[in-house]
Amino acid sequence: MNAVDEVRQLLGGLDPARDSRPEDEERRARDLARILASDRTDRPARRAVPRRRLVLAAGAVVLAVAAGGIALETAREPQPAYAATPAILTYGPPASAEPASVRLRHLAEVAAGQPAPQRPAGTVEYLESANWFLNSSITGGRTTSAVVPEQWRSWRTDDDSGRKLKKALPPTFRSDADRREWKRRGGRTDSSEETRNYAAGEFYSRWRGAVPTEATTLREWLTAGASAPEFPVQYLEAIAELVGVRLLNPAQRAAALRLLADLPDITVTGTVTDRAGRSGEAFSITSDAHGLPAQYTVIVDPRSGALLGYEAVLTETAGMLNVTIPAVITYRSYLVAEYATMPR
Repeated sequence: MNAVDEVRQLLGGLDPARDSRPEDEERRARDLARILASDRTDRPARRAVPRRRLVLAAGAVVLAVAAGGIALETAREPQPAYAATPAILTYGPPASAEPASVRLRHLAEVAAGQPAPQRPAGTVEYLESANWFLNSSITGGRTTSAVVPEQWRSWRTDDDSGRKLKKALPPTFRSDADRREWKRRGGRTDSSEETRNYAAGEFYSRWRGAVPTEATTLREWLTAGASAPEFPVQYLEAIAELVGVRLLNPAQRAAALRLLADLPDITVTGTVTDRAGRSGEAFSITSDAHGLPAQYTVIVDPRSGALLGYEAVLTETAGMLNVTIPAVITYRSYLVAEYATMPR
């Protein structure tokens, strides 16, 4: 198997985005400060376990994957230090002795009982999230990785037009040597910002129109126009993706939680404080659906039934990625979901 074939197996991707109004700036800065502070935890280096498979989203010179962008090169270089991945979240005892399916249905009832958000005239769906990705450059079978935190904002209108803004913060590295090597290979080391505008029907072509409010209908809606997911974890990933691009009302949040409750192998991970300092309950599926064994987790607010975050953690082997196990390879914190005016 050549390098490209090997890289064509790592982890499926998600895709949200977002921006906010002036009065949200202080809150956003505070949330992001907490999140980014947790990304700088050092971990002792150790040898990676030889890997079999790795997954990917695109081919060619630059290969984009859920864990970040992997730039494929051909020169052989010394192996740099291991990447400084985020600290693993600490999970406490479950909120109840109920199995995951029962607890998620209870949280669905909590979600359904919330008041519907008021929508002022002239406003659109506004979302904001903080995200972390592991960006890795593979050179002759050797890997250099950088921590790349991102802030995503989006505005969506009823006709699926809108705007997405993505701000990539300066990447962080485990060592100066890693920084120099990353920069030598052409990796970005400063902040960047990208804004994209969408005409009617173009904002997010995968899912259009109203999000269903029944779990069975939602399952079909999520896979419309595509083959049904082969693995249950792919529904969990789809829900995590949906929350990042659409503002869900109480009935829609309840449907999402009932869909998760129906997934086989979903378990209670425990209570947790997420990366934005919020209390939640975590539910996970462990799967090698994307090649490397990983734990995929969603964090739910027990007071509202809203999803607070999503995480993917490698559990057994890092393959070609220069990280120690267990290793967080991506996380998303959903910070704002409300109606707001479209910026000019």
